[in-house]
Amino acid sequence: MHRYKNVNSLLFIIKMTNEENLKEIIEQGKWNYILTRGVLYFGGFMFLFMIFFQKFIFEEKIDNSDIIFNFIIWAIAGLIFGFWTWSNINKKFKEKLKN
Repeated sequence: MHRYKNVNSLLFIIKMTNEENLKEIIEQGKWNYILTRGVLYFGGFMFLFMIFFQKFIFEEKIDNSDIIFNFIIWAIAGLIFGFWTWSNINKKFKEKLKN
């Protein structure tokens, strides 16, 4: 019985941490989230990955037009990813508020 109580307490702590985390993300703002998590993290990672992939896997020469093209494409993809994940976070937060 004692073990079961500890598991419930642990699940409660995890649930509260998740709710607090969602609230903190939303308080930071939509554009902050989209630009940091979408454009910077996702878009930046994909930009570096694709340049690396093009250079070392396909063994192609990379020129300035490749860099500019990849930068623009992955910045736009990061914006889309950021908007999409922002809407999902808001849905989750609203569902948690209802419960």
